[in-house]
Formats: sequence, C-alpha cells, structure tokens
Amino acid sequence: MESQLPEKSQNTELTEKEQEQKRFVKKGPFVIYDTETGIYWMTKDSWQDKGKFFNWHESRDYADTKNLRKIGGFDDWRLPSRDEAATLFDKEKKNVAKGGQTIHIDPIFPEGAFKTMWLTGDTSTRRPRLDMSENKVGMAEEYAFGAIRPCRKDKVGKESQQRRRQAKPKAITR
Repeated sequence: MESQLPEKSQNTELTEKEQEQKRFVKKGPFVIYDTETGIYWMTKDSWQDKGKFFNWHESRDYADTKNLRKIGGFDDWRLPSRDEAATLFDKEKKNVAKGGQTIHIDPIFPEGAFKTMWLTGDTSTRRPRLDMSENKVGMAEEYAFGAIRPCRKDKVGKESQQRRRQAKPKAITR
C-alpha cells in the first residue's frame, strides 16, 4: 500500500523566520550585506581567510590590502566601530567559532571565525576588541592577537538608499 505525502501548502507568505533570515544577503563570494544597517561585511574574518592571527596594526593593513584588491568591487574596507560590530551580535544566533567555541552571529557567516575582532579606536597602545561570544568590548595591547572582519558602508545619498530598499526582503502576498 502506498502512502501519499501531504500536499505542500500553497501559502506564499514568508514566515517570520524566513524574513529574519533575509536580514543578511550574500553579495557574491566575499561580501554579505546587512539590510537593516546598510553595512557590508566580509564573509570571512582574517583568521578564516589567512589562517593566522593579526595584531591591531596588521588588521588595518589587512583591510588596506582588501581595498587594493577591490574585494566585492569596493575600495573602502576598514575596521568596524563598536556600534557597527555590535550589530552583528545576536544572542539568539549560534555559530561555531575557531576551537569549537560559540559566537552569536548569523549562520550566513561561515563557521570557524575567531571569537574576537579588532575595532577602530586609538587609546595609546591599548585597542578595542569585541568578543562575539559575550558581546563585550575589551581593551588589548595593540600587538596582541585577534582577527578582523572588515566592513564598509555606502555613502549617504539617493543611490545608496535606493540600493538598500531594493535589498530588503518583501513579503509575498497572494
């Protein structure tokens, strides 16, 4: 006796979970766009990309190299600010970091990132880093090890606002 599979629902509205998953949109192999903030992020952090740690100065050089190579077609990659980096943290999200630790970023970002990322900031020889497992900013010696996930943001203007509107997910109605 054959059993029939239940018919697929014809409901074409996106569920709340599906809409939430569309907050981050891949823009090619190297870039993820945050539709809520308008921030573009590198898909991989420097640990995932190069397999080595970077101090704060090397992190800035890493971003500069991405600019020279025009990764994603952009040449304005940089270290994120505290506020920008904090937008990646979502306590409800879980992603496996280097060494099996848990960090709280969207799973659209590949597993294996380092748990701390360097941030912009100049306070003599101590530099800010965000711990993505706890959403805490700590100060570290500028030559301590860490990683960078470069970001960029469109310049304010009609063109960038229009692009952001086009990238936002829309609920499908019947």
